[in-house]
Amino acid sequence: MNRHRLDFAIVGAGMVGMAQAALLAVRHPGMRLALLEASHETAPQISQQYEPRVVALTQASRELLEEVGVWDDIASRRACPYVEMRVWDADGTGSVSFNSRDVQLPNLGHIVENNVIVAALRARLETLPNVELVNGFCLESWWRDCGLWHLQPRGEDRLSEEDGLREQPEIVRTRLLIGADGARSKVRDLLHIRSQDTDYHQTALVCVARSEKSHRHTAWQRFLQTGPLAFLPLAGLGDDNHCAVVWSADEELARELLMLDDQAFALNLEKAFESRLGKVESVSERFSFPLRARHAERYRGPGAVLVGDAAHSIHPLAGQGVNLGLQDVRVLADEIDRAMARGLEPSHPSVLARYERRRRGDNAATMKAMSAFKSLFGAGDVHWRWLRNTGLSMVDASPMLKKRIIMRAMAV
Repeated sequence: MNRHRLDFAIVGAGMVGMAQAALLAVRHPGMRLALLEASHETAPQISQQYEPRVVALTQASRELLEEVGVWDDIASRRACPYVEMRVWDADGTGSVSFNSRDVQLPNLGHIVENNVIVAALRARLETLPNVELVNGFCLESWWRDCGLWHLQPRGEDRLSEEDGLREQPEIVRTRLLIGADGARSKVRDLLHIRSQDTDYHQTALVCVARSEKSHRHTAWQRFLQTGPLAFLPLAGLGDDNHCAVVWSADEELARELLMLDDQAFALNLEKAFESRLGKVESVSERFSFPLRARHAERYRGPGAVLVGDAAHSIHPLAGQGVNLGLQDVRVLADEIDRAMARGLEPSHPSVLARYERRRRGDNAATMKAMSAFKSLFGAGDVHWRWLRNTGLSMVDASPMLKKRIIMRAMAV
């Protein structure tokens, strides 16, 4: 593909970046786009072992993946529908249960391993003739001229095979630059966009646990004073006894848990989870990452826009990070469709302003809600304990309120 004048260049080939590329390519087959990724990694191999990093896909996210033509591939590999979600407080008796029957739907969502989604999106992109995937493209310099972004990758000059002359790395030129390059976004930096950062001083531990009892296609979350603990059901490889575990803990506790051997960690995990699924029989290798929230003060610049974690990253309390990013993808594509129907350029300032207006407020509200939940359930004061236990019990006793909460969550 000729990279001298692209319609779209997307920096970052994670789930959100690939979904954005696929959606734009499917909706606009006559337009050219490139997906630029700094790493040299190819599509992940899906093994018989579970991947502990998972996404709780909402109905809205599943519909987007259906539109780009990857959902059947994902579902045929490993996607676990969950029909119920149980939440309870470790310091009291308050609890709430959400069930798909409350909204007359077959499920509340699907738990899917990250690498399953990535592999399906990658395979789909390789079938789209108007998309070029460029690995090893690490931005070195950039400038904007005549309505185009000029993106030059890092790399030494090389000898041309034809005439032996020195060639510089090929420059990508694009009408619209889309930053989907994660929380440490280089595109956000080049646009001089500041962000509001929050360090929770917590660490998330993730692993896969095999339990004595079936997960019953239920997502479980217990609120500990040191942070939430979630067991998320995984699609069966012969049984329904495996869950992805996400344990958010204060930094000191997290360090202690990481130092334990598997048997000791499994015992601690079982105790923290109150043995709701019986004995924790085994655990996989553990991974950890610091918990921080970040929100860009704006989502756009001249001919450029941010999506996903480049614009916002969130506490994994409700597993909404990727879902929020996929909503960014849909709204940006919708605004581009609307603009082109009116004869406007996809990079027109009004297009990007409408996208920002529709997404930034919604993302900010979700982030504030997650921070409030984190503060509420982390408070040890007796009055706060009474408040949250009473609140959980009141929600559980109100079918109408539960239905509204479920429908709001599924729309993300």
